[in-house]
Amino acid sequence: MKRGQMKIQQMAFVLVAIIIFFSLVLLFFFSVRTRTLEKNAVLLKEEEAKEIVKKLASSPEFYWKESCKDCVDADKLLMLKERGAYKDFWNIDYLMIEKVYPKFNEECTNFNYPNCNKITIIEKEDYGIPSSAFVSLCRWDSEGYGKCEIGRIHVAGEGIKND
Repeated sequence: MKRGQMKIQQMAFVLVAIIIFFSLVLLFFFSVRTRTLEKNAVLLKEEEAKEIVKKLASSPEFYWKESCKDCVDADKLLMLKERGAYKDFWNIDYLMIEKVYPKFNEECTNFNYPNCNKITIIEKEDYGIPSSAFVSLCRWDSEGYGKCEIGRIHVAGEGIKND
């Protein structure tokens, strides 16, 4: 009788050990799987932000009239900033275009343009972390020639938050 009880206890311990082993394997599998899902989600958000930036850069409100792909007209952007009608037009919470070089750390106005580097068109409260992409930021200089510089569009919204 004692020998039979001992074999039953051994079998119970082996079954418990097997269950613990497989639960650890499943835990490891799910942790690896959730990590890859998080990476994929971040990549998808970045791609979505890039597509929104491309869509904005090719819209008539931003488009540089000369033959240039992904070029944005800085003069138009300054005029858009002054108009309040575009605050809800694109359904985004934050839209800012900055000139990468040279850095002035000043918001553009009619008085300091083009010696500035930021044009904030839309800035609502609690917009999250903006996504950005590079574009060519073009404008007409005083002699009537087109001048393009490296710029970045920063976009944030309910559908594209990165936090």
